[in-house]
Amino acid sequence: MMKCYRNVRFLLILTVLVLSRYCSALDLSGEWVGKISGPFDSQYTAQYAHVTLATDGTKLTGAWGSFTVQGTVNSGKVELTFLDAGGKAAGNLKGAVSGETLAGDGNVTPARRPGGPVQPPMDVTWSLARPVKAPAAAKTYDYEPKVFYSIYSAAEPPVLHIFPGDTVNTRTMDTAGRDANATRHGTGGDPNVGPFYVEGALPGDTLVVKFSKIRVNKPIGRQGSRFNQHAVTQAYAVAAKYDANFNGNWKQDPEKGTATLPATPGLPHLTIPLKPMLGCISVAPPGEEAYRGTDLGVFGGNLDYNDNVEGVTMYMPVFHPGALLGFGDAHGAMGDGEVVGTGLETSVDVTFTVDVIKGYQTPQVRAETKDYLVSFGVSGSVPESIQLATTQLAEWMKKDYKLTDSEIALFFGDVLKYDITELVDPHFNVAAKVPKSEVALLNK
Repeated sequence: MMKCYRNVRFLLILTVLVLSRYCSALDLSGEWVGKISGPFDSQYTAQYAHVTLATDGTKLTGAWGSFTVQGTVNSGKVELTFLDAGGKAAGNLKGAVSGETLAGDGNVTPARRPGGPVQPPMDVTWSLARPVKAPAAAKTYDYEPKVFYSIYSAAEPPVLHIFPGDTVNTRTMDTAGRDANATRHGTGGDPNVGPFYVEGALPGDTLVVKFSKIRVNKPIGRQGSRFNQHAVTQAYAVAAKYDANFNGNWKQDPEKGTATLPATPGLPHLTIPLKPMLGCISVAPPGEEAYRGTDLGVFGGNLDYNDNVEGVTMYMPVFHPGALLGFGDAHGAMGDGEVVGTGLETSVDVTFTVDVIKGYQTPQVRAETKDYLVSFGVSGSVPESIQLATTQLAEWMKKDYKLTDSEIALFFGDVLKYDITELVDPHFNVAAKVPKSEVALLNK
């Protein structure tokens, strides 16, 4: 009898220990990466979000992207309710815990578009996974490219996973695409290095890229010698008599910081300063969209801004996990607009460092140069590009400098400048910019 009692007691103690361990494993507090997929979503159109949960016994609270979350976890089963900004229920999820992941199904009410009808709830599947843990200290990587790609797409596999704070030393290929040590993926111009997967970057965030080194690494820069059709009148384009044998191969001297054109009768001594720049800087475009390397859009791409030089900091909207950063199309120097369809086409050595602004997505690409805050506007026309660039810069002033619309209008009326950066590719790009010397006086 005593032996039986001891066995029962032992089993009870063991059960309590097992249950205690199981319950402690269900502490879901902390950071998660959330994924929601509808019936027709692919891995490229699923919605990802930063998720924060807090556990109090069986009660769960937190945030899933822009939604407030409340729910329960009990015996490995999870129930979650989404609440919108007004406190109304916007979705219900049910699922189960499996190790360090959660998954299940449910429904979510799509966000209402301005002026549009209220959408019915949509059936979804969902999952939560812990984010990849960053190393204790930032790292520096030397990445020698094995492939260059001429397509902007989330389908391009990442070549390297890095974390915010990490630095990468690498190089680009010139637009001729000749590189004995690397293959080229995709047709068309402007091969890019990457993409680099930045851990912790999710849709709705802004990727920050600081380029601390952009240096010419070859002695020749090739340049076209005919105007693009958008740069001159049709009459000029028809009447122009171009020299088919004109030599546009500049001799680049990185040590002296100069480029020299072979002598011609009218240009016998043309030497210009080198100003190495990256014509293409991009993240993967939204959803399943794919573009050739010569194109540009809200994702960046072939921006062709001649002030994207050493020292520039880029701010890029994130549309996919990891952002998928790439860059290329280096020029030794280039005038505004790339009016002949090329700059001094070359290759460069590049060093960059990444960071992530969580929970805020810049509408289009922005930049901070040595002297200016810059906003890009990419569209199908120069007038619309001006409007987009100006609007984004105004919103930047509102968010970061707390200016009113009247204050911004007056400020821009006195100091705003425009650069036309892109005239020759499928879309136009205009950069609106304000001097940092003037911005420094705001709110003082």
